[in-house]
This record gives sequence, structure tokens and C-alpha cells, in this order.
Amino acid sequence: MMEKQNIRIEEVGDINFDYPYLEVFYKNSNKPFLDIGITSEKELNFKFYPFDVELELTMGDLEKILNTAKDFLPQALKNEDDFLNWNEK
Repeated sequence: MMEKQNIRIEEVGDINFDYPYLEVFYKNSNKPFLDIGITSEKELNFKFYPFDVELELTMGDLEKILNTAKDFLPQALKNEDDFLNWNEK
């Protein structure tokens, strides 16, 4: 039995930040309830936003958020390092 997904995760690149970040959306909302960014210490940071409706997340939703964030961190760090190394040439 496949569990219904309550969340959608999108990667966002922004010129104002050194690293991209992830936005987590609840159901069909176009407003994220969570941003997952990378700190200057190269660690994950979870920033929650007020949301208009009560959020009900399953264990699967939470695992998806954490697993996606853990996979995202090393790849985003590598991409930034590669860009900086290429830019220095």
C-alpha cells in the first residue's frame, strides 16, 4: 500500500545566498511551511513559517524531509565548491 504524500519539496537557487535551499510545501499550497538551508558552518538549518492550516505530517513525510535534506547537503556543498574552483581559473 502506497502512502499518500502530504508534502512537496523543491530546490531553490537564489543569488542572495551562497547555497541553494529547499522549500517544503504542504499538500497543494503554493506557500512553503519550511525552508531547509545551509549555514555558514556548512550545516543544515530548518526554518519553519507560520501556516494557515494545521499541519498533519506522517512518519513518512518526516522521513522524506530528513532524507532529502541529508542527501541535499553534500551535493549542494560540492556544487558550490566546484563553482568556486571553476570561477578561480
